[in-house]
Amino acid sequence: MTDQAAEAALPERAATLPRSAAIIEAFRSAAEPSDELLRMAARLARQHQEQWAAETVSRDPSATAEQIAASKRTIDTLNARRAALIELLDEHVATRVSTGTEQMPLHTETVGSVIDRLGIAWVRANNLLAGSPRERARQALDQLRGLATAYDDLVRELTAGTRRVPAWRPLKQYEAAAS
Repeated sequence: MTDQAAEAALPERAATLPRSAAIIEAFRSAAEPSDELLRMAARLARQHQEQWAAETVSRDPSATAEQIAASKRTIDTLNARRAALIELLDEHVATRVSTGTEQMPLHTETVGSVIDRLGIAWVRANNLLAGSPRERARQALDQLRGLATAYDDLVRELTAGTRRVPAWRPLKQYEAAAS
């Protein structure tokens, strides 16, 4: 398929996956998105915010050993939920678009992993905007913009049928922490 033919087919097929702007809006919004993928993305961002808070506790020089241990358990639980959400996102994406054939170039991450990284970048940017030096906040926003562009490029390639994503499953086991 030529680039022009791929672009012509894009509008019809692009509706199957939301653009990065919709995902970032789902991160920001207090309202529950109607789209299942956006709901899962919003849950990931909330979990990343909780993990940011737990990591702040674990790094506090005045934290007690008990507080640090509790924080680390919280982080493990959140990571278990995160791995499960990424897997659900990837399963959901596979129902919306073709994840590709062996002949297509392989993307380095699954769509769920890219959405997860968008959530991390969004939380980082928001937290750094709230109280860090301006340069660090600017760098965080640049990273978020770069990831958003990369996600949109991946969506375009998937919907055009010019890229495939890996069919990975998490290898780290979190069963005990997820319950």
